[in-house]
Amino acid sequence: MKLFKSKVLPENSLNRTESLACIPQLLPGIDWQQTEKGEILIKYPLSIKPFFLQIARRFKKEPQTRLTKKLQLDTLGSSVWLMIDGESDVKTIIEKFADDSGLSRQEAEQSITTFLLQLGRRGLIALK
Repeated sequence: MKLFKSKVLPENSLNRTESLACIPQLLPGIDWQQTEKGEILIKYPLSIKPFFLQIARRFKKEPQTRLTKKLQLDTLGSSVWLMIDGESDVKTIIEKFADDSGLSRQEAEQSITTFLLQLGRRGLIALK
C-alpha cells in the first residue's frame, strides 16, 4: 500500500527559472491609491458565482450594482506593489525587495512568490 502519492505536475507548468523570468503586470479595472502613510489601498471588482447572483437579485429590489472589494497592503506589500510596473521580472523584484528589507534572497523569494500568488488568485495581477 502506497502511503504518499507522488505529485504529478500539469504539462503546462513552469519550472523555477521560467517562473522567475515572468513579468507581473496589473490588470485593468483595478483602482488603487496611496494613503498618507504610504500604504496602498486597492479596490477591485468582486466576482460572484451566477447562482449566488440570482439569489441576491431575488432579495434585492434595487438594480444590480457592481460589487467591489477593498484590500489594504502594509508597507512591505505596498513597496512590492509599486515595483510591479509591467517591465520588471519577478527575479528583479525579489532582488530589490531583498536589498530594501534586509532579508536573505531565499526569504525574499518565498515572500514575494507567495504574495504574487495571492494577488493573482484575487485577480489583481497577471504574469506574462
